[in-house]
Amino acid sequence: MTNTRYPTVKLAGTPKERGRLYGGACRSMIDASIRNYADMFSAFSGISWEDAGRLALGFLPFIRDYSPKTVEEMEGIAEGSGKTFGDILTLNARSEIVLDAHVDGCTAFGVSPAASADGKTYICQNWDWIRRQGDALVVVTLEQPPEPTITMIAEAGIVSGKGANDAGLGVCFNALSTGRGRPGVPVHILLRGILDSRTLSDAVQTVALAERASSANFLLGTSEGEIIDIEACPEDFWVFYAERGYLAHTNHFTAPNLLCRVPDKGKTILPDTFQRLGRIDALLSASDGCVDFDRCAELLSDHANYPDSICRHEDPRDPAGKRLASVYATVMDLTDGVVWFSDSNPCKRAFSPFAARAGGAAPEREE
Repeated sequence: MTNTRYPTVKLAGTPKERGRLYGGACRSMIDASIRNYADMFSAFSGISWEDAGRLALGFLPFIRDYSPKTVEEMEGIAEGSGKTFGDILTLNARSEIVLDAHVDGCTAFGVSPAASADGKTYICQNWDWIRRQGDALVVVTLEQPPEPTITMIAEAGIVSGKGANDAGLGVCFNALSTGRGRPGVPVHILLRGILDSRTLSDAVQTVALAERASSANFLLGTSEGEIIDIEACPEDFWVFYAERGYLAHTNHFTAPNLLCRVPDKGKTILPDTFQRLGRIDALLSASDGCVDFDRCAELLSDHANYPDSICRHEDPRDPAGKRLASVYATVMDLTDGVVWFSDSNPCKRAFSPFAARAGGAAPEREE
């Protein structure tokens, strides 16, 4: 396997045991996650880490009702890392704590076999965030029978990430914001619920039935060749289907039932969301029938409207703490069960493959 900057950890056993393994293996990276988010909460929301922890406790009853095993995993992470349970809970509710101030700026797309060059299903995205959080990323393989085994890239201490499971289902994630939320299930817990799902209908149900605390977009694909997109906020949700053979999403609402019901804070925080969505949609339309791994990497590397491009680079005109960049990119080949993660901006072409199911393999690529 290609060398990668990201450490890898394999988790198995009971939920508590998995958490302890995770926390022990990623202790220093969890420290980095806490430092980074403590700084962010203070600088952009005026909230201390201690106050953030008190806010996070309000989500605990909803998480426990939604997924008791996830609470056990978080308890194990705290024990293994030497942190308090409140620290780990706060990391997993970090999107809800900063929902008024900052959103991850991401571009995601999915391509079905009908629109690919090689008959494969791909889902892909860039994760645009504070670059220093790249030092807190870990590639996790999580075995949890009878639920699917998950391969994901996670911020250390968080129980979910972007990735795929051995049932052939993969998920990308875009931040959305209405600038308001409510007590409920945080979006990163919903993301884990999706990764625990074996089918698209199960994944939609895990979002639909939850008491959602805030807003998010989930772009999903399967090894069967299906692509959908779930836009969700506390009040309602919508599901798009890849009727043209592809779908894309950025950081603003597009569902008709949501546009008329909720304010869209994300489009104000990241006004480039419109250009990025239009650009990726145009590139996908022009690439119909020609998409393979290399083309996915090229699309993720697009620099139109630089530096606020699909492949985002830090803008020195922005405040130091709000300079976003594409910290990593992922290309998920759901047909062969291989997930690729880049070490930095995808334009650098440093991708490493990870098997998302038994037998999943990919050849080494010349970078």
